[in-house]
Order: sequence, then structure tokens, then C-alpha cells
Amino acid sequence: DVLIIDEAHERSLNIDFLLGYLKRILARRPELKLIITSATIDPQRFAEHFADKAGPAPVLEVSGRTYPVEVRYRSLSESGEDSDTIFEDDDLYRAIVKATDELWVQTKSDATSGNIGQGDILVFLPTERDMRLGSKVLRGYFSGKAALSETEILPLYARLSQAEQNKIFAAHSRGRIILATNVAESSLTVPGIRYVIDSGLVRLSRYASKSKVQRLPIEPVSQASANQRSGRCGRLGPGICIRLYDESDFQSRSKFTTPEIRRSDLANVLLQSYLLRLGPLDEFPLLDVPPPESIRDAHRTLQELGAI
Repeated sequence: DVLIIDEAHERSLNIDFLLGYLKRILARRPELKLIITSATIDPQRFAEHFADKAGPAPVLEVSGRTYPVEVRYRSLSESGEDSDTIFEDDDLYRAIVKATDELWVQTKSDATSGNIGQGDILVFLPTERDMRLGSKVLRGYFSGKAALSETEILPLYARLSQAEQNKIFAAHSRGRIILATNVAESSLTVPGIRYVIDSGLVRLSRYASKSKVQRLPIEPVSQASANQRSGRCGRLGPGICIRLYDESDFQSRSKFTTPEIRRSDLANVLLQSYLLRLGPLDEFPLLDVPPPESIRDAHRTLQELGAI
């Protein structure tokens, strides 16, 4: 009777494919209910895509049960040269240490005043390497501070083993800092987070049509992703998010992350459309139709491989 597509803002190939497939099914199944949900979706875009004779699909706004989050901007240039922990002369790690220090002072102050209370820190970083180096920097910094030496520092990324990921959800009495990739943005919710430090960076897969190579460049996150990240610390109570970039930088960023279908090699997508007998890809009702040259490249690749 009802299908719910959650986290639709992620716009993965699977989500886009599914939405197109369901749009076709709805034309034959008027009694079928489709609910598309997300905290940072572009509602008008989706409403128009699923429009029928009665007009655009209805948009319902449900106020979330989140607490207010104070957003602070601290550009990397503000990290200063006076920090006593510098790793490979990198501003990012220096800024993380300084932001952590700021939040730890805030924690003590709020715990005394009963304002926010104890909570863990979630740090968003683009790569596993950044997590390893960030962890090394923070451990070196905390080792010289007796009050903070018991702080637990844990990584969180998609390739991490299940046993290691489970540590994130285990009960703990010590302060904790979680260093995570964008897997903690919406794929799972890390418990006990009251503070977020956002590097503003993400590693995204992009296809280079000239070299025929799928690259993994590091680039600034979109406004929607940044808002998803800051929202991670508003689940338990009022939270604080420190963004390691300027507010003007945030305002200049794209509102939404580029859909995967517009930055991927379409050979897999095209092959899937053949297998499901969906017809020509440029006629399939996708939210974002890929450029014709990308479809031609994908078709050529599949022919060269003998897949079609």
C-alpha cells in the first residue's frame, strides 16, 4: 500500500533509479502511496517531478524533535601560530585542536551552570588518513593535559570492521571524540553527541570523461551536508557546531550535493537499465537526466567490453 524512501537528499544512483522506476509504476497504480522523506531535501523539485493531472505532489512539513544548535565559524587562518601542537605544519589539525580546546572549556562551563552538560565531540573529516593524523595530533595534545588524558578517541568510517564500529555504541563514562567521515552524516546516528567540529570537506566520487577514470577528489561539502552535520549535535539537547571555515564560504557553497548520476560513469546504470528492460536511459524519468555524451560514453564502454 505504501512505500517510504528515506534520506532521499543523498541522491545516490540507487535512490534516483528507484524514484524513476516508481514514477512509472504510479502511473499504473494510482492507489499506491509514495512517501519521500529527508531533513534537507529540495521539496519543490521532488513535488514537480511527481506531478500528475491534479498538479505537483503535496509537500508536508513535519517539525523535527531537535534542539537548537549554535553554529560558530572558525576559519583555518584563525587557528593561529600559538598552538602548542602542530603536526606537519597543517592548519586543519591545528584548527581541530583549537576547536576541541574551545569545546572542552565550554563543557566545563556548561556543566557548572547546568546549561548543556556533558557530551561527546563528533569531528567530520574527509579521509581515513585525516582521521589517523588527527587522532595522532589529539593524543599528543591530550597526553600533556592531566584532566583530559582519559579522553577516548575513536575513528568511524565505512570500511571499519563491525567490531570496531560497535565501539561507538558501547556505554562509556569517559569523554569521547569520534573522528568520522560523512558516514556519520546521515547513514547512522552516533549516540551521546553534543558537539560537532566540521572540517567542511568531503571525498566525493567523480568520473573524468576525458581520462575515463573515476576519481575521488576532496572538495567542500554543500550547504545541505553542512546542515546535516550540525544537526548531529542537536539530538540530546542544545548543541554547538564549530565550522572550520568562514560564514561567507558557507553562503557561497552549492545548496545541495551534486547527484551521483551527474558525477559517475554511467556504464553500470546503462547495463542495469538493459537488464530491467527500462528502455532508453534518456527517456527514463530520472530527477536529473544525464548529459547525452555521458550516455554515449557508457554505451561505447559496454560495447567494448562485450556486455551488450
